[in-house]
Amino acid sequence: MQLKNIKNYYPDNISYDHRFQYFRSEDGQDFYESFPLFTKKYKLCINPDTGIICSISKEIYSLYPAGFTIVEVDELPDGVDISGGWLFDGQKVVRRIPTHGERVAKAKLEKATLMQKASAAIAPLQDAVDLDMTTEAERAQFIAWKKYRVLLNRVDISTAPDIAWPEAPEGEKMGN
Repeated sequence: MQLKNIKNYYPDNISYDHRFQYFRSEDGQDFYESFPLFTKKYKLCINPDTGIICSISKEIYSLYPAGFTIVEVDELPDGVDISGGWLFDGQKVVRRIPTHGERVAKAKLEKATLMQKASAAIAPLQDAVDLDMTTEAERAQFIAWKKYRVLLNRVDISTAPDIAWPEAPEGEKMGN
C-alpha cells in the first residue's frame, strides 16, 4: 500500500471536531480510511521527491503524513534510522549515497568546527605570548596549534569525502 504526496484537506462533511486534521493522497484517498489497507510490519513517511525516510512506525496512526508519501515494508535493514541516510527505492529500504554537494557541505562544517577548536586552543596561549609570559611548553603548544590551524585552513573541501585532515597537536586530541 502507498499513499502519495499526502496533503491536508477539509472534507465537505466533517466527521469530527473542526480542529481535527484531515489528510488525503494526491489521488484522493483519505488517510484515515486507508488504515486497514496497510498490512505490512513497518510504515514509512518518505520525501515524495527523493524517497528519503523521515519517519518509521509499526502503527500507521502514529505518523504525521502531511507533505510525505507513506509506504510500507515488512523488513528494515540493520541500523536504519531517520537521519537522512536511508531511502525507499520503490521496493525496499536502502542506504542513501550522499551527493558530492552534501559531502562538501559536511566537510565545510567539519572544517569550521576544527578551526573554531584550534582558535579556542590558541587564544589563551596567544595571551601568554603577548604578555611575554610563556613557558617553553606553552610556546611549543602555541606554535603547534598555529601550524595546525594553517594546515587546516589549506584543506580543500571540494575533494570531499577524500580529504586528508591534518592531525591536531599531540596531547590535545579534539573530538569530532
